[in-house]
Order: sequence, then structure tokens, then C-alpha cells
Amino acid sequence: MREYRDRMVQEVMACTCDRCGRRMTPNDDQWEWYEKVSLDWRGGFGSVFGDGAHMSLDLCQQCVRDTLGPWLRVDSPSAPDGSIQTLKGVVSRPDAPVSVEQMNPWDLNERD
Repeated sequence: MREYRDRMVQEVMACTCDRCGRRMTPNDDQWEWYEKVSLDWRGGFGSVFGDGAHMSLDLCQQCVRDTLGPWLRVDSPSAPDGSIQTLKGVVSRPDAPVSVEQMNPWDLNERD
């Protein structure tokens, strides 16, 4: 015999980019929804944010690129046979910082 209990679960239904204000939902623009970056953490002992302080940040993929681009290391995905797949926007030098222009050589205004 199975016994059940009631349980309340919260699910994220929308996310707003803290940098540009873009609102993202899984139903509106799945490209944006699945490429967003959400950070949530607590400061440890001696943190510049304060001991035990809670920090969080939500960024759309464009703001991640524009804000962190110079420091991101972008690795090309490997095919199952070990060969490298060529994808537009992927830089082949993961050991060196890349510019925003190298990551996305197309015109950014094309997407809007």
C-alpha cells in the first residue's frame, strides 16, 4: 500500500535579465530561455559581499556575451567520433580569451 503526502513545489515560469530587462519564458522564446544564465550563491567567510550574504543574478545570453565575453573560454563541441563540428559563432581557440565579435560574427541587429 502506498502512502502519499501533499507537497508544494515552485517552478520558475519567467526570468528577467538583470542587465537589460529582457523577460524570458519557456513559451515565448525557447532560445533565450534555455541559454539564460542564473547564479545564486552565499558569500563565505571574508567575502567581499559580506559573510553569509546572499547574491543572485539572471542574465540573458546576449548580456552574458556582452558582459563576460572577454573572459569566456568557448570550447567547440566534439562529435561522437572525436572530430570537431564546425558551428557558426564558436571560436576554435578555447585557451585564449575571445572578443564578442569573434563569438558572433553576424550582425546582432538581425535577431531583433
